[in-house]
Amino acid sequence: MESYKDWIILDELPDNWIIDKTVGSPLPYTVFITNGKSVINGQKRALLKVKPKLENVIKESDKVKINHFPKLDKEINDYRFPAKTVNQLARLKFKKHLLNEILFDLSVCDIEKWDKKEYIKELQIILNEFKID
Repeated sequence: MESYKDWIILDELPDNWIIDKTVGSPLPYTVFITNGKSVINGQKRALLKVKPKLENVIKESDKVKINHFPKLDKEINDYRFPAKTVNQLARLKFKKHLLNEILFDLSVCDIEKWDKKEYIKELQIILNEFKID
C-alpha cells in the first residue's frame, strides 16, 4: 500500500468516506478524504488518487505561435557562441523578452479598454529613473 508521510494513498473512495475540500493536497493528482467524523470523534484521513481533467490540457499542436520580432529571431539564431558574443546574445534575448512583455501589456490595454498612452507614460517614468553613468 502506498503512503505519503503519515497518509495512506488509495485508488478508490471507501464507503462512507468523503472528499475534504477544506484542505489542499500535498501531492499532485490527489485529494484529501476523511471518514466523515470530526477530529474530536476519531477522524481518519487519507489521500485519494484522482485523474487530471484532460479537457483543460492544451496540446502543443493547438498552440498558436505568434512571432512579433522575426528580425530579432534571425539575429539570435545567427550567433555561433564564441565567448565574446554570449553577452550580446543574452542582451538580444532579454530585449525580445522585454518587447514581448510590453506587447502583452498593450494587448491587455486593448482588451480592458485602458488608455495605452497612460501605460506608455508610466513606462517612460520607470525608464527615466535609471541613471546611466
